[in-house]
Amino acid sequence: MKIYVDADACPVKQEVERVATRNKLEVFLVSNGGVRPSLNPLIQSIFVSADADAADKWIVDHGDINDLVITSDII
Repeated sequence: MKIYVDADACPVKQEVERVATRNKLEVFLVSNGGVRPSLNPLIQSIFVSADADAADKWIVDHGDINDLVITSDII
């Protein structure tokens, strides 16, 4: 399992990093900038364009059925 975070306005990035580290899970922080890259080797920062929903689209393209997605988007 991997964790994908729509990181632009995510208030729980630090908590996600702690849980992922404890469980040795890979995390992708997807944003259009403004998110400081982590030094943790399990945490990858992915920078996408500033287009509307670019982070969401990247997550949909790369995620799998067994992965966890964290977002504040409401559909």
